[in-house]
Amino acid sequence: LDELATKARASAGFRPGVASTPAGPADAVRAAADVLRYARDVVVIWGERLAAGGRGGEAVETLLALAGALGVEGKDESGLIEVPAGTNGRGLREVGCSPTLGPGLADAHGEGMTAAEIAEADQLGAVLLFEATLPEAALAGASAVIAFSHFHGESLDVHADVVFPAAVYAEKEGTVTHPDGRLQRVRQAVGHPDQARAGWWVLAELCDRTGAGLDILGAPMVTELLTEAVPFYAGITLDEIGGQGVRWQERDAASTLAPDEPSTAQLAGPPAAPEGLRAVAAPSFWGGYETEHAPSLRFLATGPRAELSVEDARTAGVQSGDEVRLAAGGESVIAVVAVRTGVPAGSLFLTGATLPDAPVEIATAVVAGAVDA
Repeated sequence: LDELATKARASAGFRPGVASTPAGPADAVRAAADVLRYARDVVVIWGERLAAGGRGGEAVETLLALAGALGVEGKDESGLIEVPAGTNGRGLREVGCSPTLGPGLADAHGEGMTAAEIAEADQLGAVLLFEATLPEAALAGASAVIAFSHFHGESLDVHADVVFPAAVYAEKEGTVTHPDGRLQRVRQAVGHPDQARAGWWVLAELCDRTGAGLDILGAPMVTELLTEAVPFYAGITLDEIGGQGVRWQERDAASTLAPDEPSTAQLAGPPAAPEGLRAVAAPSFWGGYETEHAPSLRFLATGPRAELSVEDARTAGVQSGDEVRLAAGGESVIAVVAVRTGVPAGSLFLTGATLPDAPVEIATAVVAGAVDA
C-alpha cells in the first residue's frame, strides 16, 4: 500500500524529462512513474487480496488514484486487470455469486454475508456448501448442512445432513471468465463415476423439488439462462465462444453496463503499517486435493511452510528448517520456516495453512532444524 501511494503521488506530481541514474528508492519510483505516466498504454495488474484486510479500503482508493494519475481511463488498450483470489472469481462475480452484487454487477437486493461473516454468525439456518468449507464451529451451529464435496472429510461426516459428490475439473462443462473479461468454454474430459451427476443437474432438481423449478434439461440451457440474466452477456452462444473465447466488452451489449462514477478520493497518506508480521496466503503448485488423496502423488504434498525475510527470521531467532508455532487471532498452526531474501520484512508467506487476518506471532520454536527447507 505504501509503495502504491508513493507511486501515485510521484505520477501525479512528476514531470517528464531525462531520467538520471537513481540515487535511491525514491528516485527510482519517480523515474518509473515518469515512464508510466507518459507511456501510450498502461495496464495495471493487481491481485484481489489487495482489497482484503483492515487496510483494503485504503489500498483500493490508492489503486484508483494511481490509475487516475496514469490516465488509463478512455484508452482502449489501457486499464486495470484484477487477478482473482480464486478460480473463475471474475465470472462468479459477474453472474451474481457475491453477497453485494446481483447478475450483471447490479446492486443486490438485500444484504448478503461473506464467507467470513457466515463463519462468525451466532446462528445459522440451513447452509448449502457448494465446493466450499466452513469452520467446524459454524457447521455445528447450523440447523442443517447440505454439501457438495469432492471427498469425504471428518467435519462433513460429523455435521452434514446430506453430501453430494462434486465433479472435479475434468468432469465439468460450462464457461469460465478470464481476468480480462473473455468468456471461455470448459469441456468435459471424463465421465462422472457411478451415480454422480453434474452440480448444475443436482441444483436444478433441488429447485424443482422446492418449488423454484427452472426447467433446465442440459448444460447449454444453463449458459443460455446466464446470458439472459447478465445484460452484457446478451446474445453470446456456446458456438460463438468456440475455442478462442469472446470478450463481452467488445460486443454491443457491453453498453448496458453503466460506467462507475470517477473516484473523488483524495490521496491522503495511507494509514501506518500495522505492527507485527502479516500472513499472506502463498498457494503451493503441488497443493490441492489431488496430492492429498491420490496415493501415487502423495509424495508431492508438503506440510505448512512459513517463508520469512532474513530480517524477521533474525529477530525471531529462527532459521530455515526450524519448526515453529504461529499464532494469530486466537488460532495457531505449526509450520516449517524457510528464510527467503525475496520476502519483504514484516510479511510472512504461509503455504499449506491459513490464519486469520491479524498480526502473527511466532509463539514458540517447536523443533529446531527439524526439516531441511
